[in-house]
Amino acid sequence: MRLLRSGLSLLLALCFVTSEAAALSEDYRRCFARELRFIVGKNPKYVWGGASDLERGVDCSGYVFLAAKWAGIPGIKRTTAFRMALGIDGWSASEILPEQAQECDLPFWTWSTNPTRINGHVGVFLREQSGLAVAHASERRGVVLEPWEGKLRTDLSKVMRLIIGD
Repeated sequence: MRLLRSGLSLLLALCFVTSEAAALSEDYRRCFARELRFIVGKNPKYVWGGASDLERGVDCSGYVFLAAKWAGIPGIKRTTAFRMALGIDGWSASEILPEQAQECDLPFWTWSTNPTRINGHVGVFLREQSGLAVAHASERRGVVLEPWEGKLRTDLSKVMRLIIGD
């Protein structure tokens, strides 16, 4: 019985260490942030379903996908904000409290104007001198980086921290 308990303790410890080790590495995080900023600098227009060509435009999940793909983050597939929030298609993540948010964490919104689209919009936090800002594809202004305040803060649905793999 003691052997079983110690084996179970070891297994639980390994699971904890493995989940911690699977977090997005600093190298991926740095590359991801670089690609996110690069795309913001190009200011592509918003195009629903866009995810491959900055000249044609991108949508919110397409912007995040393209930056992650260019950063070399393994296992991700093109999907929607809703599916990203569910951790589907390689977008495995753990939900965190908004006050724990760091650069490259994913904020999600369910806008009050369309409450049927739960977690229907996604962005990414980027660190600015003034604190965290949100990079996202705005339907009116294209891909933008703006302060995390106002509606972007009050209408937040949840925040997810990426981990690699499903």
